Amino acid sequence: MRTRPLTDLTSRELRPLLDEEAAFWRRELYWDYTDVASAVAAGLDRRTLTGRVAQEGSEPVAYCYYMVDNLRAIVGSLYARDGFRGLGLEEQLLEAVLPEAQAHAGSERVECQTLFSTAPQADSRFVRAGFSARRRHYLVRDLSLPVSATSAGFRLRPFRREDIPLAARLIHRSHEGSLDAALNLTYSTPVSCRGFVETLVLRSGCGRFDTEASLIADGGDGALGVVLASDLSATSGHLCQVSVSPEFQGRGLGRLLVTEALSAFQRRGLATASLSVTLDNRRAYELYEQLGFGLRREFTAHAWVRPPARIELPA
Repeated sequence: MRTRPLTDLTSRELRPLLDEEAAFWRRELYWDYTDVASAVAAGLDRRTLTGRVAQEGSEPVAYCYYMVDNLRAIVGSLYARDGFRGLGLEEQLLEAVLPEAQAHAGSERVECQTLFSTAPQADSRFVRAGFSARRRHYLVRDLSLPVSATSAGFRLRPFRREDIPLAARLIHRSHEGSLDAALNLTYSTPVSCRGFVETLVLRSGCGRFDTEASLIADGGDGALGVVLASDLSATSGHLCQVSVSPEFQGRGLGRLLVTEALSAFQRRGLATASLSVTLDNRRAYELYEQLGFGLRREFTAHAWVRPPARIELPA
């Protein structure tokens, strides 16, 4: 078994591993990963991805990559094919990739969410490398179960493209001082939040954007709440973002946004709905449990910043 720089390979050489990975995440997460696999292949051909690959002979059996965007390195998939998991290959690759990402001249920060990881000991490698971390859960709900109607006295309307600035400001305000904002640069500024919303809505950054299940509560002077949804596959919907203005939290608006989005998924005949949530966000977690979501996969959000800067995690 040997490891090599990912850039030594062509997308054609990596394609069998990418295809197996896409099938694996579809089974595990109900997520059609083929578009992501194609993006990885395209990034490899453009030489915009950096990482390592493990090979048995000439056959790639595990890989890990990162990409740099806006002074942030994001570690992506950490995957080993069937028969090669649990042997330490993914951890070996991660131990090579993390120092590279931390030393990259274009990066002041490194982040990773290990949802797409088959490495059982990944967390310990991030700890050794000085990362801060919190646990997250990927939750799934069976849409054959009824959705309880709710009325919170708010009026919702479909999300439109022109709502992107409204949604970005709301998402930023709702995350100020939060644990998620400390670990994910996406939520740190209004500009980064706008880029996040544009990626979801305009560039299918988390599956195909679902115009029917994406809703906004517009208060006239600004958005009171928003849910942004996507289709991860032909049968699975995903709640990419649920945010409520701080002044209106605890008044039933979050429940209304989620139940209306689930109802929209049901009207289209989808079988499952999913979302991700940080365990320390107890109010949101308890709401999702009440609405019938259950644990499908546990993972971790990791973040590191170049010293002397520090990540300050709220208590």
